[in-house]
Amino acid sequence: MKKIIYSLFVLALTAMTFASCEDVPAPYDLPSEGGGGGSETEKVEPKGSGTLEDPFNAAGANEYCSKLESGAESEQDIYVKGIVSSIDENFTTQFGNAKFYISEDGSSTQQFLVYRCLYLGNKKYTSGDLLKEGDEVIVCGKVTNYNGTYETQQNKAFLYSLNGKSEGGGGGGAPAGEAKGSGTQADPYNPVGAAAAVKNLTWTSNDTYDTTGDVYVKGKISRIADKGTFTDGGTYGNASFYISEDGTENGEFYCFRILYLGNKKFESGQTDIKVGDEVIICGQLMNYRGNTPETVAGKAYLYSLNGKSEGGSGGGGGGGDAGSPSGDGTLAKPYNVAAACAAVANLTWTSNDNYETTDDVYVKGKISKIADKGTYGESGTYGNASFYIKDDGADAEFYCYRLLYLGNKKYESGTDIKVGDEVIIYGKLMNYRGNTPETVANKTYLYSLNGKTEGGSGDGGGSGDGGGGGSSTEPASGDNGNFEAWSGDTPDNWKTTSSAGNATLSKSTDAHGGSYSVKVGGTSASNKRISYKELQLKAGNYTMEFYVKASTSTGGSVRPGYVPIKSDGSAGSYTYGDYVNDIGGEWVKVTHSFELPSDGTYCVLIMNSKNPGGDVLIDDFTLKTGSTTVIK
Repeated sequence: MKKIIYSLFVLALTAMTFASCEDVPAPYDLPSEGGGGGSETEKVEPKGSGTLEDPFNAAGANEYCSKLESGAESEQDIYVKGIVSSIDENFTTQFGNAKFYISEDGSSTQQFLVYRCLYLGNKKYTSGDLLKEGDEVIVCGKVTNYNGTYETQQNKAFLYSLNGKSEGGGGGGAPAGEAKGSGTQADPYNPVGAAAAVKNLTWTSNDTYDTTGDVYVKGKISRIADKGTFTDGGTYGNASFYISEDGTENGEFYCFRILYLGNKKFESGQTDIKVGDEVIICGQLMNYRGNTPETVAGKAYLYSLNGKSEGGSGGGGGGGDAGSPSGDGTLAKPYNVAAACAAVANLTWTSNDNYETTDDVYVKGKISKIADKGTYGESGTYGNASFYIKDDGADAEFYCYRLLYLGNKKYESGTDIKVGDEVIIYGKLMNYRGNTPETVANKTYLYSLNGKTEGGSGDGGGSGDGGGGGSSTEPASGDNGNFEAWSGDTPDNWKTTSSAGNATLSKSTDAHGGSYSVKVGGTSASNKRISYKELQLKAGNYTMEFYVKASTSTGGSVRPGYVPIKSDGSAGSYTYGDYVNDIGGEWVKVTHSFELPSDGTYCVLIMNSKNPGGDVLIDDFTLKTGSTTVIK
């Protein structure tokens, strides 16, 4: 090589001599120092498709990476075959990985960087053959375009074979198989499905990361990191192990600090888990450091072990269909706890002031723990309660946070609640910090307590056409008649579980009072209604008042009224007052008095008439009975 360079140098001097003082570029390229590319005059054609049967050559891997966005990694594991051309860091027992280059023929032409690659079997290097230049290797794993450098992703690739020798592999870089399952008890994720479910979750620090809700994952134990015998020493009482679909190290998922059956700590005699055991785990998953799918420590447990659950044996069921969601959130079919948790699982939470909620829904369960009985009302403070509810036979809990009492009122003297009470709650739900299903503080209340509602007793309804009953002197009340509180595009409390409200609503800054009014969409095809949420109202005389104006030059026509809600949650027959016609571009006050014939569940509403069918604005709505304000 030195002789070649010397000859080229002499030729260059000769050329420069004949060219006199002109600047002449060198007629050769210096030999490549490695790192991909090589000589411009010696091109290697990309080959392969990236599979085990047809691996990429180094040029093919470079071409594949060139199509990735800067900073992105491949979604799939790929295979790359080549000959080691140079070694920057060989395998050592300190880090267990290596950094080296490969090319098709072992030269520096069209090299591919294998960065922080694990050893045979997708394991850290502890002993074995060290790499040498000239070794033939197949590498498997994720690849990335690291700011223009094409390479394997750190610790997500491994030596699949070394000079024809292979030990298989699994986990971060091995071919994992097909993702299966939906994460429910009836259809649990397989380990690959669990990893896929968390791949887009963010991790910023040990205190800031995204998680899934409670999900189920089924597999066989492939490796045990710790059997969880800590409890005998008075410490943690959990276990860490890996599972895969077939019990091999291929396509593993890390079960980190898992609790035992029944969501309890591991104890003496309960630590006999072994490789090959079939398990179903239940709990929250995360993507630790953005590259390690695993369970959240202390937030997952063994739901079943070889078919045995805390409640008994067979099919992972044990004590019954404990984890199956049921209900649709209506009064007729309230969510159970499992369904309430599922309803908020995908809601986002950014901060205490920025989060998503459900619409107002009903949830039924039994009180399992009491965080605070809410007797603050006697001392003039909050007047709410915080407690947990469960389904019969289930482990999952739902947090009822700062809940108001029956009739949507503050807790007062005599409002004791206790573990075992059966309740139906009503209001908005959220997913606090993305990992805690709970009610929105002071936006939810006890609809019924052991069958008793504000109006009397019965299965959440009392007597009459859909609820009420009894001898309460004050109806359930609400607010936001001024349309100042909104959740997204919906004014708080102005959404019904029945069909009473069917109009498209939106926020308007053209307000009669305050900052906002509500725009009620109209159409000439049919009448549209804006309705307040279902309320428990007593028989008697009521008066509603509101302000209305047309939102377009078409003008508007409205008609106030009410509708009883049946025991199955559907709307009954509508009762209306007079039309208010010829509404123009100025605010008009509307007053409508009516009589409810019996105690029950009702929706008060305003119809936007299809004639003419234009959009109208509504603001400053109130509902009163005698001296009592029901909606303000």
